[in-house]
Amino acid sequence: MGSIQELIKNNQLKSYFTLTFVVTWVFFVLPLLFSITDPIIAVLVSAIGGSGPALVAIVLSGAIKPKKLEVQNLKRWAIFIILLVLISFLVVLYLGISLNTISITVLILIIVNAVIAAYIITGGLAAHEGIRELLSKLYIWKVGLKWYIVALLIFPVITYLSLIFGVFTTGSPISEILPQISISAIYGAILSFFYITLIRGPLREEIGWRGFALPRLQNLYSPLVATLILAVIWTVWHLPLYYNGMYPGGFDAFLTRFTWNIGLTFLFTWIYNHTRGSLLLVTLFHGSINTAGTLIITPVGISGPYSLAYIVLINIAAIVVIIADKMWRKLPEDHEAVYKY
Repeated sequence: MGSIQELIKNNQLKSYFTLTFVVTWVFFVLPLLFSITDPIIAVLVSAIGGSGPALVAIVLSGAIKPKKLEVQNLKRWAIFIILLVLISFLVVLYLGISLNTISITVLILIIVNAVIAAYIITGGLAAHEGIRELLSKLYIWKVGLKWYIVALLIFPVITYLSLIFGVFTTGSPISEILPQISISAIYGAILSFFYITLIRGPLREEIGWRGFALPRLQNLYSPLVATLILAVIWTVWHLPLYYNGMYPGGFDAFLTRFTWNIGLTFLFTWIYNHTRGSLLLVTLFHGSINTAGTLIITPVGISGPYSLAYIVLINIAAIVVIIADKMWRKLPEDHEAVYKY
């Protein structure tokens, strides 16, 4: 056991990326291997796979710094159980699952997904030094109102500017892209945001990509190089989702992802580095991206110009933050977004 622990300590990034791909891709290919036709089961299985970045980060953090700390077990368990119930209810509500006809398989998958989310959120109270150090970054919330505005609105703004470009270059009616504002629409947007953020990626990915990998990469490289490395790895990690039914478009759509996902990764780094390494803020940013991508419908007639504007605007934003932050300069060792070995 000691030799494995030393191996992990001496190869933290290699261990992390290797295990994350293995754990994640096993679950991502299950819907294909077992020909899962029930869309709810496929979604929930893929969601467990999407937890790979967080689960591997948690396990490795515990192995790297295994020292036991004092923990308020009663408080932690109380919060955990409350979250478990609320998140399970959230999944049932969002997916429209009838409790009268729910299968044991779906019930188990809901509980597993809720357990993962509840554990991550309460992990800042964990007994292991490494796990608490990692997950307590979710509690960094005093970062200034402007960063909440940036995290929640920058992507929807980019999306709507791209839609407007598509409308004006094709002569389509502006009514095609105007959001339908109503009580039910607002309720649906809020429900979608919480479900997507807690179950479909943002919380589960950010613990790993930005919580574990980015600060270690920034210990070795400048934010520019660290982000480029992470951007390529993070993009490739999504590959099976283009084959298991979660994302449309197949391999061509996956290749297109490189044209915007790398630029997007720089925006994550920008927010992370300016909020003292807050996993809360990058999780909210990720949640806004995925929610906007789910709720904002692109009319077929403007898809070409929209896609072009979308790619251009994201990459312009990335270039702006690279230059503004001088990301080619290495961060100081005592920076809160840099891991201290």
